[in-house]
Amino acid sequence: MDWFFSAHVLWFVAATVFLLAELALPGFILLFFALGALAASFAAFLGMALNWQIIIFLAASLAGMALLRRVFLRVFRGRTHSVEDEDAGLPETDDLGAGKTALVTRAVAPGLPGEIKFRGSFWRAEAETAIGEGETVVITGLAKNDSGAYLVRPAKEE
Repeated sequence: MDWFFSAHVLWFVAATVFLLAELALPGFILLFFALGALAASFAAFLGMALNWQIIIFLAASLAGMALLRRVFLRVFRGRTHSVEDEDAGLPETDDLGAGKTALVTRAVAPGLPGEIKFRGSFWRAEAETAIGEGETVVITGLAKNDSGAYLVRPAKEE
């Protein structure tokens, strides 16, 4: 049973935990920590010291995230296009979601951020007009003061 507590096995177990957590949580981030843990496991197997294992883990995780996340997102999420976008005459969607529709899950009003469901996740949203829960909105871009929030408008403006 001593083999189970060797460094390379522990790093491998950590990689497995990161992969399982990635399946349960959205965001596509933990995959890169799993890759880093696998690289550290290999370094431990080669007999490198713990400080080098940690450096390799961090370097591989951050490099993978910086270099491959956008590519993996494109491959696994794909690009979406709906008939609603054609009917509304909206421009093609970009990486930020501009021109795409979303569903309001918590009412949005000027000065009072709400919440939308977009691409299977919930996001903060801001609007210049009051929009009630359950209404469909069009994303116009990112909010000016909050890069984690979308700026939206009603889908059917009267």
